[in-house]
Amino acid sequence: MQTPSPSVSAADQVDLVQIFGALRRFLPVILLLPLVVAAVGYVLSSRQPRVYEASASVIAVDNNAQNSLINNTLVTAPPLPQGAVDQVLHSRSLVADIVSRLGESELDAGAVATIRDDLTRELETNTFSRLKVRARLDTQQRGVYEIRAQGGTPEAASALAQAGVDALLNWDNQRAKQGVVRSRTSLQQQLQNLTARIGNSTDALERQSLIAARGQLLQNLSQVTVLETAATGTLIPVAEPVAPRTPVAPRPLRNAALLGLVTLFLTIGGALIADSLRRRVEGPEDLLPLGLPVLAQLPLLRKRQLTSGFLSASHGGALYESIGFLRINIQSLLRDGEHRRLAISSSYPGEGKSSMTAALAESLGATGVKVLVIDADLRRPTQLKVWAPQRLGTHPLIGTDPALPPAVTVSEMFTRPDAAHATNVAPNVDLLPAGTPQRGDSGASILNQPAFSAHLQQWAQGYDFVLIDTPPMLLLPDTLAVAPYTDGVIMVVENGKTRTADVQRSLQNARAAGVQVLGVVLNKVNQRRDAYYQYGYAEAGGAPALGPVGTTASSKR
Repeated sequence: MQTPSPSVSAADQVDLVQIFGALRRFLPVILLLPLVVAAVGYVLSSRQPRVYEASASVIAVDNNAQNSLINNTLVTAPPLPQGAVDQVLHSRSLVADIVSRLGESELDAGAVATIRDDLTRELETNTFSRLKVRARLDTQQRGVYEIRAQGGTPEAASALAQAGVDALLNWDNQRAKQGVVRSRTSLQQQLQNLTARIGNSTDALERQSLIAARGQLLQNLSQVTVLETAATGTLIPVAEPVAPRTPVAPRPLRNAALLGLVTLFLTIGGALIADSLRRRVEGPEDLLPLGLPVLAQLPLLRKRQLTSGFLSASHGGALYESIGFLRINIQSLLRDGEHRRLAISSSYPGEGKSSMTAALAESLGATGVKVLVIDADLRRPTQLKVWAPQRLGTHPLIGTDPALPPAVTVSEMFTRPDAAHATNVAPNVDLLPAGTPQRGDSGASILNQPAFSAHLQQWAQGYDFVLIDTPPMLLLPDTLAVAPYTDGVIMVVENGKTRTADVQRSLQNARAAGVQVLGVVLNKVNQRRDAYYQYGYAEAGGAPALGPVGTTASSKR
């Protein structure tokens, strides 16, 4: 039975795309900052004082011999418990012994003073680096102790290691002699007491007995003295320290590599956090979590390309192709509608919705489709500026009286609907301009009138497409008032400027108002970053989402 291969969920795919997209946006910082930090770390590390390390070894053995005669004449110290050598080496008495031995060595007084100050400071802070112990022992505490010493010169490291070993061996021998020394001291005191008693005794028999006892004490004292001389500890030197040739610190290359890696990880983490806190739409991958098709990606146009106006720039090049993809996608989305009506909006001003609406209308008209453009952004009307000077005259709309003085703006048409006239701006394209910018809530009151639905129904007669240029969704509620009378909203998003959170807020407002958002047009995409074309399919409504990857329209609005 064949096991099906595990599949990656769409959410996981989206997360990976977002992560790589964020890393790509911060790529210069991610690459340069670790290199700079590593270089600075290398320079600073190279300037640090050099540290050399020398080591010497002692072995812990069991001094019990198989010969009983030797055992009877040999005094040995008990085995050392785990960690005893490390504690002893870092004790104040042994440090004083080590400093004393260094003073008797060939090191100069300055080096000895530096080592003494460092050892004293380490005792006070209980952190040790000058002298360290590494033990390799068996279960019976037998094995090798490695004494490592660090110094500013090879000679200082070697001398410190030797002084540490000598002081440790001396302590171990003194530990073995402690019992014998106590016995010798006790015998000497007894001998002094007997001698004094002998001198004070007047009884011949008592005097003779005391002299015999003193002879036995002298014999015992002689034996104890021999045992003291033969007493030995459990530590035996194995390897003497050798002056090192190369320092153990600093290591500029290793330090630079570690600093670079740490900075790289921190920079990546910071980039991801910054991107999540203030993420901007930088490509179609950032719009995937919204669940809407990207209907087109319009290229960022330079000033020299806009000298003759935005519509002239849309007659050729990448913008012409991108508008063509947008036209095909929208026609596919609304193929079943008789009078297809769309509201065009954005989250904020300046994202290019008005210019995109005009270019889309002109592209639809060029295919023989009759298009009506309504400028419903009554507070900041733009359509007349986009189309100027392409005004070919006015004509009455269907159902109006041509004998009446023409009402050529949206504001006038609301007051005189029977005299509504459209302005012809391109072949098969008519415009209902907004007129004089409205102040306060007057614009919103017009669009919120119950008669707006009837007026829109009347104005749309005789047209295949109606494109309504509405205000930004996060600034004014006008779009949500107009959109219910349309087939849906097309959102225009400015690449590299609009925040993902703002787009999500716009969509949330639309859902709360029961407005359908059909898709997104990504505007002002830098072609230098993505200069190739990729074709995909939309996920909503079965519409093909054909669009050039890496293109976006620049416009004034």
